[in-house]
Amino acid sequence: MFTLSHIHNFVEFHSILAYILIVIGVIIEGEIIVLLAGVFSGLGSLNFAMVFIMATIGGILKSIIGYNIGLYLKRKHSHLMLIKQAEHKVNYFFPRFKEKPFWSVFLARVPIWGLHWFTILYSGYKEIEVRIFAKAEMLSLVLWSASMIAIGYFFSLTALSISHDVRKFVIIILVCFVGFFIIEKIAAFIIELLSFKKKTD
Repeated sequence: MFTLSHIHNFVEFHSILAYILIVIGVIIEGEIIVLLAGVFSGLGSLNFAMVFIMATIGGILKSIIGYNIGLYLKRKHSHLMLIKQAEHKVNYFFPRFKEKPFWSVFLARVPIWGLHWFTILYSGYKEIEVRIFAKAEMLSLVLWSASMIAIGYFFSLTALSISHDVRKFVIIILVCFVGFFIIEKIAAFIIELLSFKKKTD
């Protein structure tokens, strides 16, 4: 019979691959992969500190890649729709991006905005001072990584406290994930609505 022990042992046995996937996952998407890593940390399959380190490495690589893509696009392809889209989204939520790039970059990693890729691309495109960009990105990355892992860890402990049956555990984790993303979407909608009202007043 398939149990949580089988999942724990499988992930633990392939932990090196899991850590590599965390780095890649953070570069591509981030939130879901780090939440899942937090869940497996709660199961004891992955080391919490190592998950944090891998998520941080992935985040640093993402920032470097995104910033340099932005620089490249400014020099070679400034007419692309991607840049216009990034500029529109970033300026809509952060109208003082040029005056206060630190806080714009720092806040862009908050999941409810859904702006992180756009912001790092736009930061490179606008050639935001590297020192300011790196400081804001590093601070937000550390806070984001720790909080996402902790949330996943909490989901795992919550599910374990209710049941050790693998099917019930998976269902509880899915419910937690769905609830988390629904709350995120509601918060994003409220913030966008308030932003729109502020602009129209």
